[in-house]
Amino acid sequence: MNYILRWSLESKKTFDQNLKYLSEEWSDQVINDFLDRVEEALQIIKSSPEIYPLYRPKDKVYKCVVHKRIILYFKIVDDKHIDLLTFWNTYQDPDKLEW
Repeated sequence: MNYILRWSLESKKTFDQNLKYLSEEWSDQVINDFLDRVEEALQIIKSSPEIYPLYRPKDKVYKCVVHKRIILYFKIVDDKHIDLLTFWNTYQDPDKLEW
């Protein structure tokens, strides 16, 4: 069974911020590699989200390392839906994560 992924405003914003940074600082190849990694992660999340480690067990929030500097946090909402919460840059303070 595949889940339906729902992008939160925060996940859209942080994804776009990461793409913007890559486009300003890195090559097209780096951007394409990032997009490929995100797409691969999303496909795995859709089909087998529980293979990723729980970040906040009581909230059912999982942690997917897309790249050593980018972590995608997502939440299993019910048996059909997963909410993508944020694409977190590891340079940021993890205590500032809010949902």
